[in-house]
Amino acid sequence: MSRMISQLDSVVVHVNDLAAAAVDYVALTGTCGQEGEFRGGPSVSFQLANTRLQLVETAERQGLKQLVFGCPDLDAARRRMPDVGIEIIDDESDEGFLSLNPKTTRSVSLALTAARDIESNRPPSAEALSGLDHVVVASGDGDFTSALLSGRLQLDMRLDLTNENWDARLMFFRCGDLIVEVYQPLSKPLSPERDRFFGLSWRSNNIEATNRELRERGFDVSDIKMGRKPGTRVCTVRDKTHGVPTLILSKD
Repeated sequence: MSRMISQLDSVVVHVNDLAAAAVDYVALTGTCGQEGEFRGGPSVSFQLANTRLQLVETAERQGLKQLVFGCPDLDAARRRMPDVGIEIIDDESDEGFLSLNPKTTRSVSLALTAARDIESNRPPSAEALSGLDHVVVASGDGDFTSALLSGRLQLDMRLDLTNENWDARLMFFRCGDLIVEVYQPLSKPLSPERDRFFGLSWRSNNIEATNRELRERGFDVSDIKMGRKPGTRVCTVRDKTHGVPTLILSKD
């Protein structure tokens, strides 16, 4: 049986200064942005290998705002949502886009759209980001978040790991060729009723080149260190991400 969701179509980030954010994300991703609109507001989009980064101007708090999942059969998804207790916001939806009520998705903003062929604007250079590796959601109750992502939205759970040394329970859900990661802190639990977006982890095929290039472009980037997953190395981008905690990851 095919799953309802086949890809993460877009990651939507709200920014207070669209022009400045676009310049920073051109430098960060190594990809040209495309000016346009997203749901009626000014936007700049960046098409990477496996998803689109959508910057949208707002007067509200900036940061990661919404995940838009791609569905092979959007009409079937539309019929399914009420059956699994997820409300569609009619005023924010149309024939090709379903905005889901955060009150029924543990307070995080999710949407569904028709699946599409994803092609990046150009082959990435050695230092450019090659795509998104995972998006992180912080949860106060991993069991309920798992029920949302795996049970109602039909993402494929790959791992459920609790590690006292990391002070965290981590759950990983496959979405296309990337991961939706759920992070549940152990010693300082979050509210069990609400989830929130935590951050993005981008892929690099050459983390040394990416780290060096980002520093030359004026970013504050940490030194490279071993990642939690064996065979990975990571570094953190500490500024110019407009409210989005950002990690760069490479696989050896």
